[in-house]
Amino acid sequence: MIKVIVVDDEYIVRKGLIATINWGKYNMEVVADAANGVKGWEQFLEHTPEVVITDIVMPEMNGIELARKIKQEAPHTKILLLSCHRDFEYAQEGIKLGASGYIVKTAFQDDEFEEYLAAFAKEIEREKAENPPHIYQKVGHDAWPEPIQKAVQLITKDLSKSHSSADIAYEVGLSRSHFSTLFKKSVGKSFSDFTEKLKLTAACELLESTSFTLQEIGEKIGIQDGKYLSKWFKKCTGETPSEYRQTKRRVESNNFPPLA
Repeated sequence: MIKVIVVDDEYIVRKGLIATINWGKYNMEVVADAANGVKGWEQFLEHTPEVVITDIVMPEMNGIELARKIKQEAPHTKILLLSCHRDFEYAQEGIKLGASGYIVKTAFQDDEFEEYLAAFAKEIEREKAENPPHIYQKVGHDAWPEPIQKAVQLITKDLSKSHSSADIAYEVGLSRSHFSTLFKKSVGKSFSDFTEKLKLTAACELLESTSFTLQEIGEKIGIQDGKYLSKWFKKCTGETPSEYRQTKRRVESNNFPPLA
């Protein structure tokens, strides 16, 4: 799901948006809301949402400053500003900072708001398609030996390629046996278990955040046979890819293409 936070000092506006919009229609979920920019920034750091909807004029930190901090931290975040007519110059400043647009609250139209949501959903899906997830947890990374750090970078750089332990061992300048022993000692998993976990995590993320077919997902993670991918996924998770997608998206399956 695409994570959203809503920041507005007007309680009715904030809660009204959350309650009245069919967020699931756009594969979105409001994960937090805040009454000012300071709290909004804290929620942003905690949840790392892909979409932020924020008022411009707020106490403690206004929406322009919040947008500036967000864009510095995460340039690809979509920001929609809520403004009053008198805030036009501020709204223009927000656009220059990278906000995707603004809506005047006194002339608010649900259709206009949802057009932005639909556009954001398409942009985010396209960005994820162009930049498949590199599921690499940094936990413990700095403590790993340099050859293992390099090996993990090679593996995660492109999951669509199949990497054998012998190939990676050669790339990092170790014998296959030495590499296998050092990898398991450093990472806590064998090379094959580690790469399988990466592919599974990437497949789960693509099922949740895109409408790719099973074949397209397989190509992204280096499993070309769709039938094998389906069996492998069910063995690992207990669910078929279709069941997993329906559960995670919480929307009717006919909103998305079949995975066959």
